[in-house]
Amino acid sequence: MKKMIPFLILALILSIITPGGSSANTAAIKLGSDVLFDQFHSLIDGKKVGLVTNQTGINSQGISTIDLLRRDRTVSLVALFTTENGLDGKWEQEKPALTYTHPVYGIPVYTWNASNRVPAPDMYAHMDMLLVDLQDSGARSHSYITTLRDSMLAAKQQGKPILVLDRPNPLGGKLVDGPLLEPAYASSIGTDTLPTAHGMTIGELAQFFNRNIGADLTVVPMQGYTRSMLFQDTGLTWVPISPNLPTLTSVFGYLATGHSAGTPLRHDDNYTWIGGEGISSSQYADLMNASLLPGVVFLPETKGTAGGVNVQITDPHQFNPVKTGIYALANARQLYPFPVPKSTETEISLFDRMMGTDKIGNLLEQNKAPQEIEASYQQQLASFREQRNPFLIYADEPYQPLIPIHSKPIVAQQAQPQKPNPEEKPAPPAPKPTTPGANGKTPSVPKPGAAGTNAPTTKPAQPAPKPAVKPPVATPAPKPATDKVAYLTFDDGPSAVTVSVLDTLKKYGVKATFFIVGRNVPGHEAILKRTLAEGHAIGGHTYSHDYRIVYKSMEAFFADLEKGNQLIENAIGIKPVIFRYPGGSTNSVSHKYQDPKLYNPSHPVMSAIKAEANKRKYIFIDWNVTNGDARSNKYTAQSALANIKQQVKNQKEIVILMHDSSTKSPTAEALPEVITFLKSKGYRFEVIKPDHPTVSTVK
Repeated sequence: MKKMIPFLILALILSIITPGGSSANTAAIKLGSDVLFDQFHSLIDGKKVGLVTNQTGINSQGISTIDLLRRDRTVSLVALFTTENGLDGKWEQEKPALTYTHPVYGIPVYTWNASNRVPAPDMYAHMDMLLVDLQDSGARSHSYITTLRDSMLAAKQQGKPILVLDRPNPLGGKLVDGPLLEPAYASSIGTDTLPTAHGMTIGELAQFFNRNIGADLTVVPMQGYTRSMLFQDTGLTWVPISPNLPTLTSVFGYLATGHSAGTPLRHDDNYTWIGGEGISSSQYADLMNASLLPGVVFLPETKGTAGGVNVQITDPHQFNPVKTGIYALANARQLYPFPVPKSTETEISLFDRMMGTDKIGNLLEQNKAPQEIEASYQQQLASFREQRNPFLIYADEPYQPLIPIHSKPIVAQQAQPQKPNPEEKPAPPAPKPTTPGANGKTPSVPKPGAAGTNAPTTKPAQPAPKPAVKPPVATPAPKPATDKVAYLTFDDGPSAVTVSVLDTLKKYGVKATFFIVGRNVPGHEAILKRTLAEGHAIGGHTYSHDYRIVYKSMEAFFADLEKGNQLIENAIGIKPVIFRYPGGSTNSVSHKYQDPKLYNPSHPVMSAIKAEANKRKYIFIDWNVTNGDARSNKYTAQSALANIKQQVKNQKEIVILMHDSSTKSPTAEALPEVITFLKSKGYRFEVIKPDHPTVSTVK
């Protein structure tokens, strides 16, 4: 019997684990993996999943996504894909690519690196979807974002959907700095036209990459994250992302010292020291400190015969590692005019690859001041900031994920390299990896902290002309198939009619927005969960929808609204940000019920409510088209459709008011023809999001 006790305890533990394996979150934010299992589990329910991950793929409680999937009785984990450092992040970067069967999990593990970036189709034959959970460093040259982009390309080629679980950018979302990569310098350490620090999360990067890929992409966003957050602000535990980036200090230091690769300068102590032969440590420290760079001081430190400085970050929120790196290079060359690596017709130097251009090297060679080097790429940065805007998820307010973010741009063909100006020499393609040598190992492009990062890269098989020096033209975000948008909205549910509405929306592949009356939530929680899981948006519509209660006073309105929103949050785990006023924001019925002791015609209750709504960051939504089902319960599907046809002319943006209470079955019956009619008029369908204020004022 005693021998059986451990097995009984194990069985008991397994029996209380939820299907998703999620656990309580004590961090300031929820990661994409937390949100997936807590909120959007239907995305993976019943699927055979291939997972791209390594030791950084853990949730906010430190449980690996591998284990979460293996515990999940509704999901089959059929393959693992990992980065050059292996699943545990401890492999040396020059280790050759491996494919093996995991000794514990019994599933294939495929290792991707610079020389193994084109996966074979048979890797994907037995999976339904690809899932990505990797922690990025925030640097363009970090190979994990290349792995992300390669995964998206593979998913597109194999016709598989790809799901990216979002994670913080350790450097925050507001640090956007450094020269932009030019297409001629693309490699495994620079895969798109990004600046040195891109200021995007891995989910936002996925959306940015997808403008040229067109994969069936879904991003599961974080909850509570803001653009200004550094990793230190998230409450999460840092996991070393590679042998040479073990700490947050090393991640911040990487962009300050690591981009000297290819020059006689070198870095040490996990990117917290930079220096070189022929440099005076004290003079170098004096020059760097005299630059008055924010959030950092420099201490002289000699290593052997090399003089250098120790980079002491005093305020990570003020520290700009990219700016610091430019000053470190320019000031070091002022003390010791070292030769700057040059790209040739047959070889692109590692330094130019790290910089993404040869312009920085040319300016250093001309002994330009760091301020002049900074100024040289400011115009490109301004263009990039505009280009990335459509792909950003987070703002200054803590993000509340209402739905997964699906992105499937219409791409006529895979993006091609930019065509050169006929008057200039064509730019060379990035050198292709060489084939394995006699020892079976394949040389690879160095990654952050790789051994031998000061060595030149492998020469391309064929000679290539000198890279073009003109700045790249920013690739504009693809325009939607139509600029006419219809927002279908349904008030007063959930009810029995909601199920019929959801069935029709699913059949036609259309998303809608539901404004929920709180008193209708008890008993209909499953409908709300289905609504959210199928990609629709949910907003509040007060608890009682009783004009006599909600419009008595500002305090009464928000007490009622918050009561309803709390029931919604209890059901789906999300508190609504958008809401709809009973009767609309310009209703006159509120005058009838407002407390005359508090309000009058010159100071109506609606003015007080709207002012308070702004303070509480609530977004109200009106409408400019209605099917007329609010006027009476005695209407037909034909009359509902006719009302919409009469009001829809050629507006660019329409918000259609409909209802899904138990007496509104004709609305559900008319919905297929409503959708067909709007499509014939050239409308696309979207859900309402809090960051689109024009929707709230269409009325």
